Amino acid sequence: MKIVCISQVYWPDTASVAQHLVDLLQALSDHGHDVTVITSRHNYEHPEIIYPAVEYCNGVRICRIFNTGFGKRTKLGRLADFLSFNVLIMCRLLALRRSACDVMLGLTSPPLLSYIGIKIARMKKIRFVYWTMDLQPELSMVAGYIKTDATPAKVMQKCGDYIFSHSDKIIVLDDYMKRHISERLHTDEMGIDVIPVWPVMTAVYEGGRMENPFRRENGFGDRIVIMYSGNHSVMHPLTTLLEAAVRLKEDKRFLFVHIGGGVRLQEVCEYKEKYRLDNILILPYQPREKIHLSLGSADIQVVSLGEGCVGFTHPNKIYGAMFIGKPVLYIGPDRSHITDILCHCLGNISVSHGDSDLLVRKIVAFAEMDESERSRVGIRNRRYAETYLHPDILLEKMIGSIESEPL
Repeated sequence: MKIVCISQVYWPDTASVAQHLVDLLQALSDHGHDVTVITSRHNYEHPEIIYPAVEYCNGVRICRIFNTGFGKRTKLGRLADFLSFNVLIMCRLLALRRSACDVMLGLTSPPLLSYIGIKIARMKKIRFVYWTMDLQPELSMVAGYIKTDATPAKVMQKCGDYIFSHSDKIIVLDDYMKRHISERLHTDEMGIDVIPVWPVMTAVYEGGRMENPFRRENGFGDRIVIMYSGNHSVMHPLTTLLEAAVRLKEDKRFLFVHIGGGVRLQEVCEYKEKYRLDNILILPYQPREKIHLSLGSADIQVVSLGEGCVGFTHPNKIYGAMFIGKPVLYIGPDRSHITDILCHCLGNISVSHGDSDLLVRKIVAFAEMDESERSRVGIRNRRYAETYLHPDILLEKMIGSIESEPL
């Protein structure tokens, strides 16, 4: 098949969506499909970085459009970037020959992109597959970005409903997301496949705890490293974790490490400065080839999911943590795709938002376990991940879903 994917980000961008998309498109190419991705020439976080207009990488043809790259500094600049990207990609898709595309693959971000894609796909009688990684406008409303009765919410709702109603295949990340879509459209769940995303690391650190190069390079020593790695999103509150760090500031056994970026990283910086928290260390995003070392340097990995966000967004940090055999510290609602997984794996930590006292007690209890006991928690996690969440397993499911004809 000839597959065309439309996405704002792709390799060498390091955004999570870009990394998962790279894995999927390369796997589709390896299965004999002719794969093209149409994307932006600008790096998502650093728009001053410009990539080549056309490039080939591991069997995937990358076509980049030259939209504006003002970045996120001003509202006017963001608007120009948004409009130029969508207008130019619409022109590119309108010029696409029907013979050059059997299946079009669209994603949920940015929201208008797949609406443009499915309109043109229907016009040209091209099958459309919608890979749903979050739900809009619900997520933006929960985050407080837009009001329920505001015009942007109504427009996003209408566009989203159109995409869901007219897609030939919908792929979602968990059962909660599937249920929300079904309720939103007042239909059954036929044509919706549930396939979670996979860990993006290509290796697993197998060495000793104290020999980990990332741990040694950053001077973690023998402290219990509690790590949050990735996008510090508004959807993933960290206040409970930060309050625990305040309560444990005098306990030299613990180090709270934050790797990555995002809007909530500012809150981490403010807590660190306000309470003079030497037990918090902030590090930048790590390159993909070092993720197994950075994640592997932690003793426990933090996953957070905001109240009211279940089924609207899908933190995938749990997969990487489990795949490399690390215990998980989950902060969030009692019912979620994360708790559905952790109920099969004993020994992990789970608390609700706001319960920092309980979190402190559980962290201290975790530290007082002997190292072999902590390792057994990680081993159970890894066995579960290798059985149900291995990239090879999930990519095969993705390929099967994309290749399958609509019912």
